[in-house]
Amino acid sequence: MEHHNPKITSAEISMLWSTYVGDSMAICILSHFLQTTEDQDINPIIEFALESAHDHLHLISELFTKEGIPLPNGFGKQDVNLQAKKLFSDVTYMRYLHHMGRTGLNTYSLAKSISSREDVRYLFKRFYDQTETLYDRNTKMMQEKGVFIRSPYISYPEKVEYITDKSFLGGLLGHRRPLLAMEIAHCGVNIEVSNVAKTMLLGFSQVAQSKKISDYFKEGYDLGKKMVEDFMIKLKEDDNSYPSTWDSTITASTEAPFSDKLMLFHTNTQSAIGIGDFGLAIAASLRKDLALLYEKYLLKVGAYAEDGAKIMIDHGWFEKPPQSIDREAIRNQNK
Repeated sequence: MEHHNPKITSAEISMLWSTYVGDSMAICILSHFLQTTEDQDINPIIEFALESAHDHLHLISELFTKEGIPLPNGFGKQDVNLQAKKLFSDVTYMRYLHHMGRTGLNTYSLAKSISSREDVRYLFKRFYDQTETLYDRNTKMMQEKGVFIRSPYISYPEKVEYITDKSFLGGLLGHRRPLLAMEIAHCGVNIEVSNVAKTMLLGFSQVAQSKKISDYFKEGYDLGKKMVEDFMIKLKEDDNSYPSTWDSTITASTEAPFSDKLMLFHTNTQSAIGIGDFGLAIAASLRKDLALLYEKYLLKVGAYAEDGAKIMIDHGWFEKPPQSIDREAIRNQNK
């Protein structure tokens, strides 16, 4: 039987390229976490995360070299200062790993579902399995330490019901029905994601070398803080339980553990994650006021991310992702 040997598709190149850049950043962050953690119980989990990230870079490097695809520059030793003092608490380390683990599970699941070549599908399955192990180990550790944030609780349903009144969809004014379990879940997730982002941004604003970039991080912190407040209000209005407050302990250090370039890229990544979460929340929220709130912050975070991208371009830090050939530019060369 003749074996077909197709090239890597645009979807596969895109997901592999993004994974490589993201993991090169993760290696810098995790290396500093490992260097500064005070709770030795957390070390094996950070070490496993580091080993997984290095494995991803190695396997993607082999594949790209075989296919003749240039490796992205990503991030390296020049973007991390392992001698810099501790900036975040150990609890923040665990919650950061939990948040990024959840993101990784979503990303690698999508990546495998849009990949066709067997070797690429194998890579993303491997990456998913590693991330699942990391997520489970870290979740167990957080529960043992008493710092795991659960989704809000509701009373168990007692019977099956059908909706007969269109007012169930709600309006922007007047009485609104209680939140659905799925709507509560998305509010809880977005509170947690916003808390992760604002904690990191506040720390970044403290150590950034550029005042403009520091101000940008502070602006993001203020945006994240307002999002948490608004999502909490939605839960409180219905007397629902809501996630506990985030441990945002940040040391007094002004010594940057990471380069401004890395921190800006990290912030743009967090913005992209937030935008994706808002999109899922809009799709799952039947109450109009909730959908409107998510749409509002989707636009605000999108504009914030665009400002960050412009700063990266101004500094020559925005590495161009793979793209299709610009046919118009080629045609214009002969004119």
